[in-house]
Amino acid sequence: MGKIIYLDGLSVEVTRKQIKRINLRLKEPDGRVLVSVPYLVTDGEIIKFVRSKRNWIDRGIVRIKEKAAAHPAPSTPAEKEHRRASLKRRIAERLPAIEQRTGLKCSGWKVRDMHTRWGSCNTETRRINLSLMLATRSDEELDYVILHELVHTLVPNHGDKFYELMYRFMPDWKRVRKKLRY
Repeated sequence: MGKIIYLDGLSVEVTRKQIKRINLRLKEPDGRVLVSVPYLVTDGEIIKFVRSKRNWIDRGIVRIKEKAAAHPAPSTPAEKEHRRASLKRRIAERLPAIEQRTGLKCSGWKVRDMHTRWGSCNTETRRINLSLMLATRSDEELDYVILHELVHTLVPNHGDKFYELMYRFMPDWKRVRKKLRY
């Protein structure tokens, strides 16, 4: 851990390294401000740099805190099972409608406790897995993930054909994907 500079109500963690430029990062899940600087950069230069990036920092901290609030982990096994049951009901309602609208079909689906991805598809068996994390997301975001995995039942990769089908069935899919990535 490096030096802490307190600046206009902001705590900035500064680490000196053998690098060429000043680098600024916000650390999840708390929005800590991390700055890496070359050895010869003065505290005054750091302060000037951070102040010049203050709007970006403030927006980023808000985004990180909103993201953390939207993904609270269930505190008990009972809460987790309640989320799972609720998500399964939503999927059971939405998946058949998307299959009917697109003509794409999966052979089955399952909710899994995945932490690094929203969904997956076994292209050989055409079974899809949907992350329990989707329980905290909107119907629009859930629909995007369902569609994404359904398209994989037909197209195993992210090539031109995959994106052609995504645009056909959800013209604004990129906007929705961006919401999932924030």
